[in-house]
Amino acid sequence: MMVTAAPAAVVGSTSAGAPLAAIAGEQAIGPGTTLMRVREPARGDATEAFVIRVDLSDPGVRAGLLYPGQIAAVQPLSTMARSAGAFAAVNGDFFNIGRSGAPVGPVVSGGQLVKGPERDRELVAGVGTDGVGRIADVWLQGEITLPGGATRALSVLNDAAVGPQPMLGPNGIALFTDRWGAYSLTGAVRGLHHVTEVLVTHGRVRGVRHVPGRGPIPAGGDVLLGAGSGGRVLARLHLGQPVTVAYRQGTDAKVPFRFAIGGKYLLLDDGHVPPGIPGGSGKPRTAIGFADHGHELFLTVTAGQQPGIPGLSLPEEAGFLRSLGVASAVALDDGGSSTMVARLRPRGPLQLINEPSDGAEREVANGVGVFDAVHGR
Repeated sequence: MMVTAAPAAVVGSTSAGAPLAAIAGEQAIGPGTTLMRVREPARGDATEAFVIRVDLSDPGVRAGLLYPGQIAAVQPLSTMARSAGAFAAVNGDFFNIGRSGAPVGPVVSGGQLVKGPERDRELVAGVGTDGVGRIADVWLQGEITLPGGATRALSVLNDAAVGPQPMLGPNGIALFTDRWGAYSLTGAVRGLHHVTEVLVTHGRVRGVRHVPGRGPIPAGGDVLLGAGSGGRVLARLHLGQPVTVAYRQGTDAKVPFRFAIGGKYLLLDDGHVPPGIPGGSGKPRTAIGFADHGHELFLTVTAGQQPGIPGLSLPEEAGFLRSLGVASAVALDDGGSSTMVARLRPRGPLQLINEPSDGAEREVANGVGVFDAVHGR
């Protein structure tokens, strides 16, 4: 990967007396977008980092979600970016690797909540309907309306992750839409009692059974999966009865998100490193951050787990982002998932910018793409 050489330039300061990161090369790669290669001091050595900097106030560029079209699915980042027409991208949220492939945190695309948070992992980063980038919490707000008008809250949206506990509470109702995919729903209710699954299409009950299913959900259809009192409510439904499903994103942000992606750790809050960030060893890291009151977007990938490249711990990553002038930031999936792709010339091919520590691209659940808002691709 070639980034136009530039004289080394300090991009900011870390803590007092600490060595400073320096720009080793930079070039414009699209409207309002610059790709930088940065050398970041780390543990007596230097770690290579790549930074995509996007001016969100430029009407010629926009950022958005990349995903395979189904929540329970994975693809290489380059495949998702190429299919969606992005000219630059980084990998996204942590995910249920080796199983459903579903991301852990919420997913918002086109202003719509596509997936709810897994076990209260509500932290997201994204761009609001006002075009401003921000970090906030997102959760599911939803309910079903039963025959006769009674309502029941939804507690899970498109999440059947396999873990030590079922995704669904002992008396809850989960919703799976046709965006879920074909992965088994068993993980949502494993070990729970009075399980009932209901298929709803066109506002009517089309099927009722007492085991969770697998396989794709019909286009335009919804599957309601209940346990305990929630399962007993669903078990009383009959074929042909009307059931209305409604859901939306809940958020503590100023405005709803146009797109949002889940993150695991808050790295920077108004320029400060929050207390309690785990340390850990150095490894490749991916992060998303904002500066200039949310009008600048930063997508970063740092190297690691390679000979002579120690990588960064989470506190070191936070310091690196602060040295770039980032005010707020969230950690995305790391290690072998850390990937950046970009087109280095107009209409040129997407190229892998970093060297993934696995030796090749890992299939991931989602990512953040940068798009030409005027010319599409």
